[in-house]
Formats: sequence, structure tokens, C-alpha cells
Amino acid sequence: MTQHRISTIGFVAAAIGFAHSSAFAVDGATAPYNEAVTIVNGKRVVEVAPLPPHMRAYVSSFTKPGTAGENTRHSVETEQGLMDCEGINFYHPKACVPSDYGKVVRTREWTVKMKGAWYSCIGRAKPVECIPLVADGKLRALPSKEE
Repeated sequence: MTQHRISTIGFVAAAIGFAHSSAFAVDGATAPYNEAVTIVNGKRVVEVAPLPPHMRAYVSSFTKPGTAGENTRHSVETEQGLMDCEGINFYHPKACVPSDYGKVVRTREWTVKMKGAWYSCIGRAKPVECIPLVADGKLRALPSKEE
């Protein structure tokens, strides 16, 4: 009886661990405080920060990470998963590639939505420092730290 009980406990613990890892895989490497990523009817839904109108004129000059020498990555959640963007806190296919988060340690800023507004934050697990992406009609920037 004790052997059966131990096996049952082991099975339940394994099932809980699998469920937890499956839930994490759905969420990916998102910052847990990012309100833009939700699960709706079992499907991952991501709201992406809109590209400001005045930045559309610069789209032709966007470069993908690793091509312009910038070390800071702007990590942005998209429907395709976590993306690293070069020199821009917003997602655009000309400026972003699939993230290397978890494989490469580098300076990162996280584009997140909190309390209905878009922010650039330092700190994935919890926001260490955040500023609004756009305030008073101007784009803002943070000094980044290793993440």
C-alpha cells in the first residue's frame, strides 16, 4: 500500500511539473508583468505596441540585430514569439529577429504593457526600472543593464 501511495504521489508531482512546463512553454520568455500577453481559450494572444506614426518614415533605415553593431536588444513579444529588435522598442519585421534570450547573455530592454500603457523596462522577471515608450509626444530611452 505504501509503495502504491509513493508511486501515485510521484505521478501527481510529475503531472504538475509537466503542466507547469507546458504553461511556461505557451508563455515563452515573456516578462511576467507584461499585460500584452494573455491566454484566451487556451491560445496565446499578444497585443503589440503600435509603431508611432512619425517612425514610419524611418522604416527603410531599420536594420536587423547583429548588423549595425548595437549591443542592446529590445525584446518585444509578438504572435510569432519573443523577438529581438535593433534600435527600436517596437516590432517591425525589418528591425527584429527571433530572440536569442536564454542562449546569449546580453543587455536587454523589455517592451511591455502595464496598466494600459506601453513601457520600456529593465528586468524580465520583475520591472527594475521602466519609462513610458512615448511621453509628452516624445520617444523615451533607458540606460540598459545586463540581463
